Amino acid sequence: MPDNIRAIDCQNAVRQLWDYLDAELDDQRMTEVKQHLDTCRHCLEHAEFGQRFIQALKRVRDRHVMPSAVRSQVIAVLSAAGFSAE
Repeated sequence: MPDNIRAIDCQNAVRQLWDYLDAELDDQRMTEVKQHLDTCRHCLEHAEFGQRFIQALKRVRDRHVMPSAVRSQVIAVLSAAGFSAE
């Protein structure tokens, strides 16, 4: 565990929440958000909602395959907006 774990406030926790739920933060930030969620009921409710939302999306994705034409259109729109598939 990193030595320089700092307490973060609700604004910082919520700002990093989706990356936390996707485990895309570095170890220090994952620990900071987790520690905040362990002590803040309000933010924990946001995290629990996010987890349920992600699980629901995965269930839908597993049951329904997106047609390649729709996938291509979504990727094109995201690319035009500056997002990358990498």
